[in-house]
Amino acid sequence: MLLTECAELAVPATGGRRTVIIGGGTVGLYAARELVKRGQEVVVIECGGQALGNFAPESFASVGKPHDGIRLGRARNLGGTSNLWGGQLVEFQPVDFAGRDWVPDSKWPVTYAEVAAHYERTYANLGIPREFLDDRQVFKHAGGATTDFTEGLELFLTRWLKVPSLSVAYAEEIRSHEKFKVLLNHTVVGFAGANGAITAIRIVDHAGKEHLIGGDEFILAAGTIEIARLLLHAAATPSWDCPWRNNENVGAYFQDHLVGRVAALEVLDRRRFFNTFSTIVWSGHKFQPKIRLTDQTLQSSRIMNIQAMMSFESSISENLVYLKQFVKAALYSRKFSGLGDLFRNLRACGAHLLPLMWKYVVQNRIFVPGTSKISLNIQGEQTPLKASRISIDPAVKDADGLPKAILDWRVGSEEIASIREFTLHCDRALRAAGLARLHLADWLMNLEPKFAATLHDNYHQSGGARMGETEKDGVVDRDLRVFGTTNLYVIGAASFRTTSNANVTFTALALVTRLVDRLTSGRGGSFSSR
Repeated sequence: MLLTECAELAVPATGGRRTVIIGGGTVGLYAARELVKRGQEVVVIECGGQALGNFAPESFASVGKPHDGIRLGRARNLGGTSNLWGGQLVEFQPVDFAGRDWVPDSKWPVTYAEVAAHYERTYANLGIPREFLDDRQVFKHAGGATTDFTEGLELFLTRWLKVPSLSVAYAEEIRSHEKFKVLLNHTVVGFAGANGAITAIRIVDHAGKEHLIGGDEFILAAGTIEIARLLLHAAATPSWDCPWRNNENVGAYFQDHLVGRVAALEVLDRRRFFNTFSTIVWSGHKFQPKIRLTDQTLQSSRIMNIQAMMSFESSISENLVYLKQFVKAALYSRKFSGLGDLFRNLRACGAHLLPLMWKYVVQNRIFVPGTSKISLNIQGEQTPLKASRISIDPAVKDADGLPKAILDWRVGSEEIASIREFTLHCDRALRAAGLARLHLADWLMNLEPKFAATLHDNYHQSGGARMGETEKDGVVDRDLRVFGTTNLYVIGAASFRTTSNANVTFTALALVTRLVDRLTSGRGGSFSSR
């Protein structure tokens, strides 16, 4: 149920236990729904409302490498960034969890097998059927076969949610389930408790009045920047004996993916190329082909983990994007405003409309105009650096009394060489397959420092509360519990030690699935509002 006042939450939990989740974004709502399915009473505290909102400019600053995501890649509203993203789900690889001696601080306290054991159930929880998890089966359905590359390169598919916004996908359950409580427009500003046990959170309402909300377990799900800001603010509060006050890893090891264009692409065999790389659609689900190096090749080449995707640009690209967004709005929000713009974009697509519909309905592919310019774009991990961090400025506070978050994003020196090596692997493999040849950017080939300026972040903020074996090298343990506490947890990419080449959300959700199992071990419950 949606709440705008916290008075009702003063009543003890109906089932005897209550989990309080700070943040109503992607991982927060997913965690809440999975806990409610187990019979747990959950209270989600969201600082925004139902309408899309941003964080106030005075609440953050970026002082290191320019970082757009701190301003554009975050949302202050129910559903959080799930209202902004496309819903792309990508798995990490085994090498990402193993310690790599050429990537300092890269060993996770959990293994790939421990996390991957929860992948299939996480897909199912998100509405991705089991039969959609086999890449070869998906390619076969779309009338093509996977391409076997040389150079240690492999083709793989990413999967996309039908409804990316979890506030939309879970709307009925939030509205009707008595144990699924969401408090809007209230901001968490601190904690209460003693001897490592959190007993309540301190929240501020829209009028600036402070309240306490009690619970049994508390989960931080507010996103990387806000999680670090809250933990640092609590540690700087002298009136409370903060268990993580002296942990210097809080806010440290901030990471994001480096993304950018690395090469122009010349197609050698158009039919095979587009059968390999054009996006597949099956029963309303979208699958995007990408390429990456195998685990074995990464181990032998000793480079950072990188993936590549084809970028198609044409004279009608913007028109097609508009039409896609209009259809989504019509299907999911039932809003039909902007009909004039719809017809203008339909006219601009002109002769492409029939091939577009044929490609989508008959061939299960997204249409790409034959005149499109094609380039190779990469998304790569960065070296974890302790100096790349989030800090706070207590002298500047926002309307809720929280200090300004300061992001100092830093990138190491190994990334550009890794990108060049990976791109050369791609060029040789694509040529050997008879599909295409690459024309690499000169700045990249020459490893010129100015190439780094062409790379930017991808709104995949990670770290700041990373997982560790002890508090000497992390903020949370292998079960995502904050060191020094008995019942405070961090979920989301804030806990990641490394970021792979993959979008971070799916692995974050798999870790939530794992955490829910641990929190509800021995407890039953069915998903019913009665």
